[in-house]
Amino acid sequence: MLRFLALGVLMLVACNAQTVQGRHAQVELLAEPGAVATGRQLWLGIHFTMEKGWHIYWQNPGDSGQPPVLQWKLPAGFSVGELQWPHPEKLQNSTLMDYGYKDEVLLLAPIQAPPFVHDRPELMVDAKWLICREVCIPEKAQLHLALPVKAAPADERNAQLFAAARKLVPQPWPKKWKANAVSQKDNFAVSFVMGKRLQRADFFPLDPQQIENAAPQVLRPTAQGATIMLRKSDQLLKPVTVLHGVLVMSATGESYRLEIPVTQQ
Repeated sequence: MLRFLALGVLMLVACNAQTVQGRHAQVELLAEPGAVATGRQLWLGIHFTMEKGWHIYWQNPGDSGQPPVLQWKLPAGFSVGELQWPHPEKLQNSTLMDYGYKDEVLLLAPIQAPPFVHDRPELMVDAKWLICREVCIPEKAQLHLALPVKAAPADERNAQLFAAARKLVPQPWPKKWKANAVSQKDNFAVSFVMGKRLQRADFFPLDPQQIENAAPQVLRPTAQGATIMLRKSDQLLKPVTVLHGVLVMSATGESYRLEIPVTQQ
């Protein structure tokens, strides 16, 4: 099991900068585009670049860990929308299964600008995250950007990072596809009807303590989709009416957010 390193929290402050260096990850605050347009939306991204072997966590961390926590400090009139999380990968650790990110990840936040903006508004975020290998280290940083209120030269690196991250953000479940689940004694039997055979996929739950994260997900392809057996969590104390989660297609990397109604057997 992962242990917390009892050395306290490392405080990193990025003064007039976009990047901080933690113990095992570099963290950046990026913007797309690189300027503020009055009354328009822009995107900010928290970019983690981790040392080999280290990882951070998804919004549902799985059996252990904690997801990054972001507290935005924006000028008057600015507002932030829902954070967009790229789909995670499974991180097996002994008998535990966590959900998170290795190597790098860009978390996306939509920012709405007001109709009137003073020149070079400062956008700031206090970020806290847990980074783990054999031990877990809590860290935090204050990141900020002062962006011009005018056209700015395109940043090719930023554009590529945002484009790559958007491809990993789960899309809405197509209306023509169907998904439902039956609550059995020990499992949820989840059926997907997609108009095509599904050979391999992984389900990532958004709600904790509903399924046994480390249990194998047995997938049986059908002519129009597949059925996946999800073992119930030992900590599940009451009936589940809806399974919220993300389905990741292993062959293509496509991912979809969905709410699966559950009927009792």
